[in-house]
Amino acid sequence: MTSNVAYKTGEALQVLSFEVGTQTYCVPVNSVREIRGVTPPTQLPDAPPYVRGVINLRGQVMPVIDLSARLGKGVAEDGPRQVIIVIESGDDVAGLLVDAVCDSFIVNADQINPPPSMGEENSPLVSAVITSDTGMTVLLSVSHIIPERPAPAIAA
Repeated sequence: MTSNVAYKTGEALQVLSFEVGTQTYCVPVNSVREIRGVTPPTQLPDAPPYVRGVINLRGQVMPVIDLSARLGKGVAEDGPRQVIIVIESGDDVAGLLVDAVCDSFIVNADQINPPPSMGEENSPLVSAVITSDTGMTVLLSVSHIIPERPAPAIAA
């Protein structure tokens, strides 16, 4: 397994699955804080193209990440089933804009496979590929989805 895996190798993992376009992805449940309806974000200048803006979640300002854009699939089209999945990694919190939430389920350790080699540059966004009788689901690395914080500006 790669170093961006948010679970212990050889253990079962509970995940939350969701749709982005026509594909199903998932994240570990222990990194999900809540699922909420879509709130129009406040746009920020010079934000990465996949950051829709920021919202205020009970006093905490957090970025809303268009997961479709973050995964290189283009900007998500607004839809009636869209939700924001609030995720956390360490001290960082962000909202993932996804097309729909699917299910929460437990994955056995033998179903969790390291991502295949994709040449010189593997995507740090992918932690593993989960296999089951019904297909494959990509497990995303929460710590790599959240944009890095810029260094704080020091007043001169």
